[in-house]
Amino acid sequence: MNAARTANRPSKRARRAAAGRPPAGTRPSGTRPSGGRPVAGRAGGPGAGRVGRVGWLARPSLRHRPAAFLAAALTVFLSTAVIGPFAALIETALHTSGDDQLALLVMGGVVGGWGLLIVLYSLASTIGITVRQRTDEIVLLRTIGAAGGQVRALVRGETLVMATVAAALGAVPAWFGARALLDALRSGGVLGDDVRFRAGAIPLLATVVAVVLVTRLAASLAVARASRAPVREARSEPAGSARLPRWRLILAAALVLYGAGFGVVTMTVTAHSDDPYDAMMTAGNACVLVSIGLAVAAPALLRRFAGLFRGRGAAAELALSNAARRSPLLSATLAPVIVLTGASVGTLMLVDVDARSMAGTGGADDVTALLNVVVVVMISLFATIMVVNAWAAAVAHRRAELRRLWLVGARPRTVRASVVVEALVTGALGAGLGVLAAIPTVVPFSWARGEGLVPDGGLWLAPALAAAAVAVALVSAAVAVRRVRFSGGPTSD
Repeated sequence: MNAARTANRPSKRARRAAAGRPPAGTRPSGTRPSGGRPVAGRAGGPGAGRVGRVGWLARPSLRHRPAAFLAAALTVFLSTAVIGPFAALIETALHTSGDDQLALLVMGGVVGGWGLLIVLYSLASTIGITVRQRTDEIVLLRTIGAAGGQVRALVRGETLVMATVAAALGAVPAWFGARALLDALRSGGVLGDDVRFRAGAIPLLATVVAVVLVTRLAASLAVARASRAPVREARSEPAGSARLPRWRLILAAALVLYGAGFGVVTMTVTAHSDDPYDAMMTAGNACVLVSIGLAVAAPALLRRFAGLFRGRGAAAELALSNAARRSPLLSATLAPVIVLTGASVGTLMLVDVDARSMAGTGGADDVTALLNVVVVVMISLFATIMVVNAWAAAVAHRRAELRRLWLVGARPRTVRASVVVEALVTGALGAGLGVLAAIPTVVPFSWARGEGLVPDGGLWLAPALAAAAVAVALVSAAVAVRRVRFSGGPTSD
């Protein structure tokens, strides 16, 4: 055999590991000590198949990355718990009639649609970041001889199992949440007392399937680059330095323009409608779409604007360098802050303008006000949990990096302070972009209700909510980094 080919060829032990077989001379699991027939479904058995060849690699990955998988599982669980109740309300609406049916369809379709948009984006973003954090592991598997298809099967299999279990568990609180939401609508006078909960298992099953499919698609897209690119090219590219794909920039621009278009429609069309709530319908969509659009482009925005921040001291310099250099990874903490600030500022200021403008005319609609409050509470709580979740996963992924900084001479206080400064940078930038995303909702709706381009009141809401979003980011980062140990034995990710 050619000497060059022999030098570049992986060892027999490496090829056996990449193929999912134990080292030579060891007894595979699932076989009898006496060399009897293999057990079906275990390694080497007739039911092993493709999943069996890579499945044993998933166990150590799950064991050594509990924080990342728990963060992803929590996102899937919460996504199912948030979307499920609105799907159940739609099925209940099919068994009612009249005004009650219309109210349920509005609550399940319109309000649930807003939540669905934000939840699915957060889900896809979290899963994508979690998978991209494993680029080094994926490249290592490719280096020792694993095929790209095997790596993709490994990641998809892990994600499928995790998403199925988490989504099934999330269906339980979704069921009780749907009943509680229906009771709240009845007690608030939105629905009649004769309306009963009529939803079966179909809407919750559909929610679980949709969440699992989105999760699997996000994982497939995230692992595609590292598993398809040449190994040498993938190894030479530093983790977290990949440029944003063109399709993602196009999607971000489309969402921002679509949201801005709703603002234009509010000022030119629905502002002159006989129904005053037509303007609310078009304006309310704008801040949600623009927030998600900016969040999709979060890595590029962080890389572009991180250089505008200035700080003194080693912690600040280290944090600003990381923010610009590792923007694809830190953008996972920026995106939920944008959505949290943009959606809450836009919707709350919209409700404030509506209450003020309709108070004198006697046309205030308690049902619409309740729906808006439900939207704000749902979006804000979910986005807040995503901020906390994102920082927990990001710090857990960087434990080894933070320990290396300590080993080369940085004090633990400096390392922890640098992470908090990173949270301040991403929180302040996210809050600023979120306030910017709220403008296509606030300005057109204020103009449509006769208050001009600037609302007559409620201007304190924007800085107050922005400060709250920054505070959530700072507290989340501080709590997460305090769990990093800088003494004793090595820690695992």
